[in-house]
Amino acid sequence: MASMDMAMARLEAAVEHLGSQIARLRAAPPRPAAEAAAEDMVPRTEVAALAARLDAALLALRGALAQEAGDAPEDQE
Repeated sequence: MASMDMAMARLEAAVEHLGSQIARLRAAPPRPAAEAAAEDMVPRTEVAALAARLDAALLALRGALAQEAGDAPEDQE
């Protein structure tokens, strides 16, 4: 299924990009707390919501891959 291949490629590229950004941030010298502007902060609720969406997307992807392979989707948490 071409659309599944495209979705997998996009997910892999996004994960790779995220990994490179995390590595870049870890390599940067830490900024003093006084420099950390309020607009740089992300509220915990937004992070939690994004994490929930990512979990749901991964669960849906696993289900789609299982269907494509002819397997019954496993119960994922």
